Amino acid sequence: MDYATPELRAVLDRWDLLRHPFYTRWKAGELTRDELVDYAGQYAHVVRALPRWLEAAADAAHAEHRAVLREHAHDEAAHPALWDQFAAAVGADAAETNAEPNDATRSLLAEGEMLTALGLGAAVAWSLEAQSPEVSKEKLHGLAEHYDITDTGAEYFSLHAEKDVEHRQELGTMIAGNPHAVEAADAVLSRLWDLLSSVERPPAA
Repeated sequence: MDYATPELRAVLDRWDLLRHPFYTRWKAGELTRDELVDYAGQYAHVVRALPRWLEAAADAAHAEHRAVLREHAHDEAAHPALWDQFAAAVGADAAETNAEPNDATRSLLAEGEMLTALGLGAAVAWSLEAQSPEVSKEKLHGLAEHYDITDTGAEYFSLHAEKDVEHRQELGTMIAGNPHAVEAADAVLSRLWDLLSSVERPPAA
């Protein structure tokens, strides 16, 4: 089964992350270290929140989905440490890795919390992971080719390029047919788009 219904696929097409200028510049090696450091500090909040959202999703899920969601949450609980390795590789110090969330990040976190409280935690997680395999592969290529970052500094993306193929299938199956999941995915991805915009500082023309 495909990992997205036509309705969810339309949301992904609307918010195709690889079309965002931040990621097109990442692929081209045009991001500055300051932009990568800022991104590392802001998205770290999402990496840390995802296990909590998945645990809450498990609490709210039908019995047949709870074990899968709890295992997924357990997997994600180990990933902040991998994200910190990426942050260190791009030159972020402890303060930058633990930066306060900016307005866009706060909006994404608040939306994730609200939707999860409404029983839509699986849709929130799917929104964050549905494009992850393809995006992570492009990030890996860009990090290696343009920023000389491989091995431990890229391990977070290596893992997600593979593991999220399974995760998005599992989550997509759970949320298929739920119209509220479509609305949730649109809300989360629009705010993720804004987060990426918030850390981008392209050179002046």
